[in-house]
Amino acid sequence: MTKIVPRLRNYLPEANQAIERVLMSRNSRPIFIGRGIFALTLVLIMACTTSNEVEDTATAGATPELQATIALFESVPTLTPVTEIVEPTAISTAVATTPSQSSLNNATLPAIPGGSTPNVVFADNNPDQYLLFNQRIIEGLSSFDLDITNVNEVFKHIFNGLPDEVIVYPSENYYYFVLYAEERQFWGNIRLPAGARDEGELSFAYFEFEEFPLGARSGITRSKFFNEPDGVFVRQVEPHAYNVEFEGKTVKFKFHELRQDRPQSFPLGAGETFIQRTFDESGIQFFLLFNRVENYFFWVLNEEEIVPDTLNPLPGHDDVLLAKKSGFAFYVDAAHGNRKVLSAIRRLSVNRNDYYDGPFDQLADNYADETNVSEFMQRAYPGLRDRIDKFGYYLDQTRPLRVAISTYYTYLSSADLNQFMTRMKAAPDPYFFASRGGVVPIPTPVIPTAAPTEAPATATPEPTPIPVPTPEPTAEATAVPAA
Repeated sequence: MTKIVPRLRNYLPEANQAIERVLMSRNSRPIFIGRGIFALTLVLIMACTTSNEVEDTATAGATPELQATIALFESVPTLTPVTEIVEPTAISTAVATTPSQSSLNNATLPAIPGGSTPNVVFADNNPDQYLLFNQRIIEGLSSFDLDITNVNEVFKHIFNGLPDEVIVYPSENYYYFVLYAEERQFWGNIRLPAGARDEGELSFAYFEFEEFPLGARSGITRSKFFNEPDGVFVRQVEPHAYNVEFEGKTVKFKFHELRQDRPQSFPLGAGETFIQRTFDESGIQFFLLFNRVENYFFWVLNEEEIVPDTLNPLPGHDDVLLAKKSGFAFYVDAAHGNRKVLSAIRRLSVNRNDYYDGPFDQLADNYADETNVSEFMQRAYPGLRDRIDKFGYYLDQTRPLRVAISTYYTYLSSADLNQFMTRMKAAPDPYFFASRGGVVPIPTPVIPTAAPTEAPATATPEPTPIPVPTPEPTAEATAVPAA
């Protein structure tokens, strides 16, 4: 029975609790067997009547009043590029996966000139799987020896727990962590922001993580910029590495180096420009592209590197792949080498600010000078002209805000995603449709007047949307330890 139950869970995840109660029961054997047969029968009946629809992992806890950007910290120093704490990433042990082919038999990528090697570097060159024990979680939740409200004390605790050398994979330079303390789970990050780190600054932030947020976020949120007056010394020691010294301990932060050459695995379309390669905290890497004709951004999956997720066809859409872990939905563009264009993400991930809330918050900051991303932001949103710096931070705001390139849809349920993909594929320009989140401005119709006028009436020009600023730093990050 213990071998059958895990398979049944795939058909009916909702029965997990009932099954666990049966398997963990300490009652007598006859009762245990009787309950087991009952639970097994119930699961079989429900599984047989369950459709093959993709599991709706986005519905629980989603809030209707969702905002696409993370809320600002209560107190954020108004300095140069500040930290935005987004989803934490447990990328140290990404496992390569192959997209399910099903009806996508032609989805094989063309050969990459010169070959390509995985660019995730394992600690001590030892590609071990990541292992986390429940014992440590329980013990952490039961500990009360750390004042979680004291940002200085928490920083000291986290810093002392770091090894002598760490690798920062996410391309906006966040080093994420998860902390279990005082009956709660906290997500946070240490960040050495491009620009500010050369001024000796380090940002630190954390927030109380909610698995299923129901309404406005509550709980503890803290953030602070640390520098020499706090006893924190940040010094560059290599082109892509900085040492951080604090109370006699030194930690070397090595920034993952990203190639910035154009995609080799698929051709660009007419009027398309490659902007940059990025590394998301989900462990997934992307190409950021720009359409020069209609002036919009879109994201494409980078399959020249490891893709640490499983891609399966979305039921009802042979040309759409849904990532099992991240929930990212990709449209397979057969006309351009079967490249996979990011079309939608889970709304639940945005709500709780976890590692899968989309690549908008991981631009390649270390390569801002060569990628010139701010110029393309201003082309996409003319209202930003001369209002942002080279990273996309606003220059005319008292608080540090940043342009968010969230050019994809956020879906609430599997039915919602199916409907969106149907509409997207029927649109004249599917990528433009996705870049506007499925809401494309419509020109105001002309209403003819009774008397003719000298100049013919014309339609009101289509408004140019201005992106919602992304707060910096965000106290909300989401890192779920790999099981």
